[in-house]
Amino acid sequence: MNSRKSLGLVDTESANKNIKLLRSNDLDETRSLVASVFCEHKLLVRHNALLDYSHEHFNIGAISLSNMSYGAYVNIKPGPLESFYLIQLPVEGNDLTRINGVEHFSDKSNGTVHSPQESLEMSWSHNCRKLVVKIDKEALERHAANIFGCRIPGQLRFSADMSLIQPSGIAWSGAIQHLYAEIQSSPQLFDLPLIRSQLEQNIMTTLLAWHPHNFSDLLKDNSPKILPRHLKKATEFMQAYPDQIITIETLVNITGVNGRTLFYGFAKFLGLSPMRYLLDVRLQRVHQDLLDPSQPRNVTDVATRWGFYQLGRMANDYKKRYGESPRDTLIRAH
Repeated sequence: MNSRKSLGLVDTESANKNIKLLRSNDLDETRSLVASVFCEHKLLVRHNALLDYSHEHFNIGAISLSNMSYGAYVNIKPGPLESFYLIQLPVEGNDLTRINGVEHFSDKSNGTVHSPQESLEMSWSHNCRKLVVKIDKEALERHAANIFGCRIPGQLRFSADMSLIQPSGIAWSGAIQHLYAEIQSSPQLFDLPLIRSQLEQNIMTTLLAWHPHNFSDLLKDNSPKILPRHLKKATEFMQAYPDQIITIETLVNITGVNGRTLFYGFAKFLGLSPMRYLLDVRLQRVHQDLLDPSQPRNVTDVATRWGFYQLGRMANDYKKRYGESPRDTLIRAH
């Protein structure tokens, strides 16, 4: 049991009663406070660490927005969410999430989307802080039916991974961050029903349009392509063949456009160069192999397999993205 003094629940000084600041150093109280916003769950603090739970929560009707951290390594197991969808956008640290038993690593580059019927378990790093969006299941599915123009034939399920370095993820997470900043500066504006309704509609519409789900085909005829064709070809090729020698010339031949067009497109739509994109793909493969018990138990062997020969630089890039060294990942996984 955590022995530090509890801070309990503190309402903000704003007249807007939909904003709450939740804080505690006590394990049981923290679990109770989090459950009051989301659902009942199991909470375990790792390494006998001391909690420093901090959570700002804002309610917008069918949608709520949280900025929260635990200040310690914690394991959280709520099980199926049942009545709501949960989108988690890390802004610091990282989290290893298990959705229906499948592991998904999330950090500043990768968010996660959890559908109500899926089992869920999380392991937050000690410095993990997230913006968390909770959307009522009935409201979102009703909104989806209105957009699709037909009744949804079954349950709406989203892809679990939300890339925060792809245009759609950048745009959606950016909108959430902007909304959070506006709430902090002028919370009284969101008392107006019209503004709250518009916010709800915008958040749900863009999530349905920009993030893959099992009914995405219903939107294909009306949705513009996110990436130009040549960028889609280039990124798909790098995702499919990251173990091959890939140069700018390779991508020029694959896409049929010149190098300047490629660099311009990657910068405009993805915010990075083609080779940086390839490096990130390969770094992701290193991470996956280090977590895979069937792969070599040696960081050097895994890194060189994916084309990394400057191991010190690779380790620095890896730590920036995943919040730990390659060796720490290997030890943690095995």
